[in-house]
Amino acid sequence: MPDRYRCRVEDAVVRPEKREALEGLVRKLFERRHHGLIGGREKDWLTVELVQSLRAESQVYQEELSTKTDSPLPFALGYFQVRGNRLTLVSDEVPANVSPETFVRFVSEFVQVGATFWFGDEEGDQAWTIRGVGEVERGAGTAGAAPRQVPEDESAGANN
Repeated sequence: MPDRYRCRVEDAVVRPEKREALEGLVRKLFERRHHGLIGGREKDWLTVELVQSLRAESQVYQEELSTKTDSPLPFALGYFQVRGNRLTLVSDEVPANVSPETFVRFVSEFVQVGATFWFGDEEGDQAWTIRGVGEVERGAGTAGAAPRQVPEDESAGANN
């Protein structure tokens, strides 16, 4: 697994009832993005604290992706932000400490059906589309095929 993935997102509309929880998780994972640099007992304690926070906010994470004290930590979420009703990227790359499928499956609880996430490495890009809560579909992808995420301020007048 690479250290980082190139990442793009399209149509990531936040589920209104999950917005507050998603904003809190984005903030928490952003603040803890250097978790790998911490050592010893502090890291152990922080890992358990993060897992418990994620389990409290996400049924998918709790039932499918974690145990009570250990699981993949989707730090990539800290590289997103909630703007208006959309989940948008703040970086072109995200940490690759969890697989793209695991990350998108986790995010599926917070984002509406139809959102597509592209993850790329030296082998090319791969698309993952949300089909339901906990349900994702792998799509075909090729290097450079992912569309550019258009910032809201650029697309605001497109329909006028």
